[in-house]
Amino acid sequence: KRDWSDDLLAATRLTRAQMPKLYEGSAATGKLLPELASRWGMASPPVVAGGGGDNAASACGVGVVRPGTAFVSLGTSGVLFVSNARFSPDPATAVHAFCHAVPGTWHQMGVILSAAGSLEWLAETFGVSAGELTRPLEDDRGGPGALMFLPYLGGERTPHNDAGIRGSFSGISYSTDRTALARAVLEGVAFAFADNLAALRSAGADVSRALAVGGGSRSRKWLRIIASTLD
Repeated sequence: KRDWSDDLLAATRLTRAQMPKLYEGSAATGKLLPELASRWGMASPPVVAGGGGDNAASACGVGVVRPGTAFVSLGTSGVLFVSNARFSPDPATAVHAFCHAVPGTWHQMGVILSAAGSLEWLAETFGVSAGELTRPLEDDRGGPGALMFLPYLGGERTPHNDAGIRGSFSGISYSTDRTALARAVLEGVAFAFADNLAALRSAGADVSRALAVGGGSRSRKWLRIIASTLD
């Protein structure tokens, strides 16, 4: 209903009188105080809008506002974000559901806690940058590697919702080298996104195409792997 919940307010012994007024993300809530605008060198006080969370704001920035549009975020954590026409939660698979930052729209997210963070961890382990670690893979058109990686370095949200779960490599052999480990990380994160996509679809999301954002999206190889894995 895009409103405070009376049931939850009652459960926490609060009332509507203690809650701030709610605004849509695009609505003007007021203007910056004139003395602050002057201090910061602004000709006139700018409008302060309702705004949104980090991923909802990213969605507005890349145009993911119409229902069915989506993006994959390859930051330290990973997000598969879908814009929806209605509220569609699924607590059983840890699908996040919120009001979008534009009126009359909602969104769902699948979230993995270690996306580019997994790659940064491996790069730091070898004392190199993430770019250097993945450079041998960028022009490689081969299929998936034999090594498997579970990217649960600090627990996981969607779909496991388990703070205690941990990651692993499986299939290591004498022929395993640094590049093979890097490939496994890219593929493991891609399959974690596939788990997210399955969870989102079980909650009613319709996703057929997605943009990519975040530092990890600089890797064309990683984007090819994710696009193939998510079909």
